[in-house]
Amino acid sequence: MEAMQGEIETRRGIARPGQPVSDPAEWRGNELAARTGWFLRFDDGEVRDLIGMCRAVRTVIGEDPGGLIDLPPGRFDLGRFAERLPHIRRELKDGTGVVMLRGLPVGDMEPIDAATAYWAIGRQLGEPMSNNPQGDLIGHVTDLGKDYRDPEVRGYQTRAEMDYHCDQCTIVGLLCLRTARSGGTSKIASSVAVYNDLLARRPDLVPELTKPLCWSKHGEFEAGEPAHYESPVFNFLDGHLCTSFGPTHILKGHDLPGTPDLTDAQHEAIRVAEDLAEEHRFEVDFEVGDIQFLNNSVVLHTRNEYEDWPEKERKRLLWRLWLVDDDVRPQTAYALQWRRGVRVANTADRIRLS
Repeated sequence: MEAMQGEIETRRGIARPGQPVSDPAEWRGNELAARTGWFLRFDDGEVRDLIGMCRAVRTVIGEDPGGLIDLPPGRFDLGRFAERLPHIRRELKDGTGVVMLRGLPVGDMEPIDAATAYWAIGRQLGEPMSNNPQGDLIGHVTDLGKDYRDPEVRGYQTRAEMDYHCDQCTIVGLLCLRTARSGGTSKIASSVAVYNDLLARRPDLVPELTKPLCWSKHGEFEAGEPAHYESPVFNFLDGHLCTSFGPTHILKGHDLPGTPDLTDAQHEAIRVAEDLAEEHRFEVDFEVGDIQFLNNSVVLHTRNEYEDWPEKERKRLLWRLWLVDDDVRPQTAYALQWRRGVRVANTADRIRLS
């Protein structure tokens, strides 16, 4: 097993509004490329242990992936891979906020075993929550032929280029099962770096993103509830900078009836923040079997538009986990809106493989 690396390279200071933030989660693309602790490869022994764990779990749940839901985290014996977990937690909570695991042989695994291995690792990092009103605890990031411009459509349901954003949970996981014919490059950026550079270059715009903005619920709400909620982009909570970002999410929110128009200054602040994320991005092309975990309070992510394969069975597919762990960072209003996941009256938790 490769040695544990990536110890905290800078000390975290107390984050205060209007002052630069000192945090190990601040990095630019070239700096992340030079660090090693966030990028890990499964070794042969770990893979054997994980496959053995999947076989053992299958004797309990049979062929029903929904059986995973009721199994406690301690029920999953990760074998030698368990030795990685303290480092992974530390990297997500107190390091770069990014972990990439490469080399899970999903192409040689039955889908239920791939789901079990992914779920078992995720359960050690947080509590899964529903990705959509249908209750999917493992979301399917794939092109459903929908229009990203539609107020009730989320970007993961399309093949369009997305904006830089963070998801509505503590940690988001993505497991790559199939890649696109072309495109779909993953891009990540440190929101701490975005904040610090915005403060240095355009301090006049920072206050526009520390005040509450309106965010669309994408039609995922009960009758009688408001169609939007409010949250700042930059939040200072218990001495931590905790970011919530999603330009399309915000634009759709301010287009809803009863919400105010965005001001010119707010438009500019959002645009400049996204430009800074693009400037400081790190790009990675997912390979089949890659698992990416991101701390949503400190990392933004997006992907390029992609061209897919014509055959349904070959289309790009990522499995997504939304994980909650209140010990990682204080929860923003953005995250608290979805603290129990996306739920409506008839939502029932489920796990499906296709």
